[in-house]
Amino acid sequence: MSFSSRLLLSLAALAGAASLPFNAAVAQTESLRVGFLTVRTGPLAAGGRQMEEGINLLLKERNYAFAGRKVDIIFADTAGQPALAKTKTQELVERDKVHVIIGPLATFEALAIDDYMLQSKVPLITPTSAA
Repeated sequence: MSFSSRLLLSLAALAGAASLPFNAAVAQTESLRVGFLTVRTGPLAAGGRQMEEGINLLLKERNYAFAGRKVDIIFADTAGQPALAKTKTQELVERDKVHVIIGPLATFEALAIDDYMLQSKVPLITPTSAA
């Protein structure tokens, strides 16, 4: 499956998730906060730019909304480093209180955050990682 197909499928899953109540206490008017683990610096930055361009294009076409909810996207640069990917993931979950995370770009980054994501119970959509 091509990168574009996987990204589109992942974003369709995000749209479906956005239509479900993620917390009974959350008002339907609250924005859906999406954390986006990308690579803006380092040798993998070209792939990260493609991921960002794809999500930005989709959001622009949908007026930055899914299922009637405004989408706030928070980008985090992992620099293609597993330890930094874990730190950025923790920041997105604990500080930014994201409802879902998309990314990271590389499989080795996904493996680095796997245990934390299971513990946090925040959904993770990995459109490019094979792990």
